[in-house]
Amino acid sequence: MSMGKGASSKFSTLAARDLEQVQMAHLKDRFELAERSVLAEKAVELTNNALEDHEAARGVKRVKPGEIVVEHKGNLVTMPLLDADIMKKHEQGMTLKASKCQHEHEQYSRLLAADPRATYDDLWEALGRGDAVRKRIPKGFDFLPEEPLSPDEINVVPRSWQDVSVPDEVMKQVTGALVDGYGVRPGLAESMVRTIAGLRAWCSPKVSELRPGQVVWLARGVRKTRRADPKLFVPVILTLVEPGESKATYSHPGEARRVRMRQIERITAEAWRQDGVLTSSDIEWLTGSNGPTIRRLLEAYQERFGVILPTAGTILDMGRTLTHKKIVVEMSLSGLTTQEIARRIYHTTEAVDAYLKAFERVLLLRYYRVPMSAMVRITGHSQSLISEHIALAEKHFPTTESLAAYLTSRGVDLGSPG
Repeated sequence: MSMGKGASSKFSTLAARDLEQVQMAHLKDRFELAERSVLAEKAVELTNNALEDHEAARGVKRVKPGEIVVEHKGNLVTMPLLDADIMKKHEQGMTLKASKCQHEHEQYSRLLAADPRATYDDLWEALGRGDAVRKRIPKGFDFLPEEPLSPDEINVVPRSWQDVSVPDEVMKQVTGALVDGYGVRPGLAESMVRTIAGLRAWCSPKVSELRPGQVVWLARGVRKTRRADPKLFVPVILTLVEPGESKATYSHPGEARRVRMRQIERITAEAWRQDGVLTSSDIEWLTGSNGPTIRRLLEAYQERFGVILPTAGTILDMGRTLTHKKIVVEMSLSGLTTQEIARRIYHTTEAVDAYLKAFERVLLLRYYRVPMSAMVRITGHSQSLISEHIALAEKHFPTTESLAAYLTSRGVDLGSPG
């Protein structure tokens, strides 16, 4: 993973991927509390601690956001890929190298607790970090899969946030502390505890709900709103390591890159299926690949298959984007239906229809010879997007007759061009 200039600030944003921050954000929003609410912080702390103690006494184990489940000698072990406390130190100035080392130390400590004779080789194997022989990648080596990931291969479903049953002793303990210590009304205190407990169950599934190699991650929600608001994070379960990848050894770095491509393909599609999207920082942290490598992999994948993997950049326009609007139009003109296009680029059918309608508006304005400056004002689109659509129009409809025929086939009633 790159640790050059700018790496620290990039990954410090991951500190917000924290259960407690998500709980407090929802609490403040639902109960109209102050932005820096001591009551919210205390309610979250008391409820989480009480529930953790109650479940620990009964042998219930959960996976916190940022933790992966691995199998070692028949035992399931959870270990942090992203520890909230370590990332807070990183946000405050700890170097990326030091934070990565602390994560590694904590991972190995968890493994030792399950098996005192475990080695670092066991850790690398559990996390699917195969060793690569230091030799050149053979000329012409193809790191892309033979076929793109089929949506039928994505075996995950969105986690639902539901009201959970709070044990009576927990409810009594926490509400009593809130009523006596902060003057909260009993009814309000109970409602807050139930909200916190529901969010905890939503974001922290039981270990039994995950397979070895899967990680719980707080991803960006797919709805466009304030990006920095923690309550927009949604918990997704990602299959970071498949069984065949856990003991992999590579004869050269190209083989490792092929596995990384499969990981990126898989986790981006899984997040999208669960109503979330991964940022470039998420993908870098999870796969250990740097930004330029990830961009090259995504672009090569798109060029080969015509499929745009759903990332924050392509779905929420949160950074360097691929030309998915152009791909949608090209697919439509090649004869694919809206449903087929949506399936191939992991977008909704509504989003695909919106891209096509924007294209048709530009075509109609071009048919009537409206100047570019007017097109920008009429459509509200940027000049670069309109230019992209016009280039497609010139490619597919070089004459007025062919343009008119297409618009007519789309149900547009044309008058005479000016």
